Amino acid sequence: WPQFYPPGTQYHRYITFNDGAMVRLMEFLRATHREEAYRFLDENRRQSARAAFDRGIECILKCQVTVGGQLTAWCAQHDAVDFRPRVGRSYELVSLSGAESVGIVRLLMSLESPSPEVVRAVDAAVAWFKAARLHGIRVIEAKDDSSPKGKNKVLICDPSAPPLWARFYEIGTNLPLFSDRDGIAKFSLAGIGYERRNGYAWYGDWPRSLVEKEYPAWKSRQGK
Repeated sequence: WPQFYPPGTQYHRYITFNDGAMVRLMEFLRATHREEAYRFLDENRRQSARAAFDRGIECILKCQVTVGGQLTAWCAQHDAVDFRPRVGRSYELVSLSGAESVGIVRLLMSLESPSPEVVRAVDAAVAWFKAARLHGIRVIEAKDDSSPKGKNKVLICDPSAPPLWARFYEIGTNLPLFSDRDGIAKFSLAGIGYERRNGYAWYGDWPRSLVEKEYPAWKSRQGK
């Protein structure tokens, strides 16, 4: 599904995983054909929603990015025709997403009878999350009297810090990726300007529970 309808000619026309848009829509479609609250819908609409959900899963599998013959994760936007990763807003570059990919994997893991293709996609994505973990760093808000608001986000070394993931990774290198509104790729938080550095979630622990708890439990259920 595009971000807007009609989709227009800008990035809104792309398959939109950004901010969980497609995943939440698919969860809604699934609810309309499974939950009692939607029994007011006629059977044709319910079956149409079920078919759309199934096509959405097929789309997700087609979008998963392959690097060096290995499945990895997803970009925040993908082309609706050839499924390639696409740019979103100017600072949301073609990349692998350490955030949006989590919701996609959780959706795939929620399927009652996952196909071998779905299992393969989940296994590969979690392996990528593990490889993309960043250790020994922490993002803090430091006092900065020279900044517009008197504080500034900075990255510091901290061996005791829990693992972090970048919002975006360069495809092929797994280097964390950053950008200002000019769309120029940078490879450090300090390399971008104050406005985007402090106005966007560049680091987070989005996959942590998935990797450490949810996925092992899911694999155990699959084994049974």
